[in-house]
Amino acid sequence: MAFKRMICLLLSALLCLGSAALAEQAEEPSFVMAGYDNTQYRDWVNNQFFFRMEDKTGVHFIYRQYTDNAEWTKAKAAMTAGDADLPDVLFKAALTGQECIDLRQKGVLIDLKPYLEEHAPHLWAILQEHPDYEAAITLPDGSIAALPFIAPTPAQNYMWINREWLNTLRLAEPTTAQELTDVLTAFKNRDPNRNGKADEIPMGFLGPFDLKFMAHAFGLIANDYNVFVDGEQVKFMPLEENYRLFVTWCRDLYQAGLLDKNGFSLTDEMRTVTDSKAAATYGIVLTNMAADVFKVTWAENYEILMPLSYDGKQVYRNFSGPLFRGTFAITSRCAQPEKLLEWVDFLYTEEGAILSGIGQEDVDYLVDGDGSWRLLESNQNNYDMYRGGTLIEGGAENPGILAGEFQQRMSGGEMVKNILEKQAQFAAFAVMPFPYYTLTAEEAAQVAPMQEELGYYVDMQLARWVLGEEEISDETFASFEQKLNELGLPAFLSFWQGILDRL
Repeated sequence: MAFKRMICLLLSALLCLGSAALAEQAEEPSFVMAGYDNTQYRDWVNNQFFFRMEDKTGVHFIYRQYTDNAEWTKAKAAMTAGDADLPDVLFKAALTGQECIDLRQKGVLIDLKPYLEEHAPHLWAILQEHPDYEAAITLPDGSIAALPFIAPTPAQNYMWINREWLNTLRLAEPTTAQELTDVLTAFKNRDPNRNGKADEIPMGFLGPFDLKFMAHAFGLIANDYNVFVDGEQVKFMPLEENYRLFVTWCRDLYQAGLLDKNGFSLTDEMRTVTDSKAAATYGIVLTNMAADVFKVTWAENYEILMPLSYDGKQVYRNFSGPLFRGTFAITSRCAQPEKLLEWVDFLYTEEGAILSGIGQEDVDYLVDGDGSWRLLESNQNNYDMYRGGTLIEGGAENPGILAGEFQQRMSGGEMVKNILEKQAQFAAFAVMPFPYYTLTAEEAAQVAPMQEELGYYVDMQLARWVLGEEEISDETFASFEQKLNELGLPAFLSFWQGILDRL
């Protein structure tokens, strides 16, 4: 009997331990996470960011990481409500507005808006401070299907000027179109790279897309559709009076040899430079980051040029805006969306931004007594492995915010600090020509053929004028406007006016 009693006590103890383990497991839910990330060396299963987030929140994930964008796009299109294989959450989801609308209509994505105030208070506070952010992520039906990444100093097509050339020629930074013309002329004629050759390219650009950013020198900005909002009215930049001034200026620059003669070609000669010892040949380039164009030591000599002034004002096209939409969504399969929103809300704090984009203090970086910080030498020497194995930023955008202020305190990173400071200064002049919008599939199908014809014609005509293939005159501009109308410009503007009116 004593033996049986002992067995019973042991079984009871094991049952209690099992119940406790089950209770502990119940407190740490497991969710299926799917998303796109092709960053080198990054495997979500072994990434320190996810380990640290699990330690902090108790939320565990089973990962489905897609490394091919086409496969991820196909997977999103195949999602249906009620599918037993549906993931709980889409992370680094790269969702387009049309995908959000489609997956909401199919019942795949839930409306996050009712949960945000209680379960994502940090993000909610940001949205309350910036109502335009909330409007930007709200779909036409009033729901919020996906959360954004927020960067007050977002990616931008900057003008990068060769500071070394300015210093060599003792030139001040240009602030107007005329001053820029004078600086470009000096770059062409005064051998700023000091190699004794006339090999300088005063200004490099890649086609009409880049060149139209320079219309800001005449107070003009527009989006990819060449439209902008003036008050409550949608207007077409190529029909504005100052557009002719801009075109004439570009033509004069080209004829004087101040614009890259291959700027309208399909050859990207800027990004083919590999000799780090060769003398720099570009004075100004239009790009997001100079280091992306010049994979050599040249990039260290370039800095962001502030927008040129026209009629006493500075304005520049804000290329992407502060939001990268569609980064995080929860599906109808998820039984506890509150848990996932509480998990992601941490990324909308500075602490979360640092964890996702820089790492963990005393493990990945050190903070010095003056408040500056520096990466561990091992991370500096093996940056790709550190970025892939420790961080989540890079590849498709992740949800959260940019740790901009913290990044500016990086020790010994004077180049990075200067870029961040310039970006923040530049952001004060960057304006979105048209508010954030989300087109339905039907609307996208309606506007696409109009844009294909009108956009192509505008770009080709700009190239013809700048290259001198066609005269700039009252007659050619009248013919230009007539052709635009024949291609459907009135219907095009009516379409965009309707989109604006519903926002």
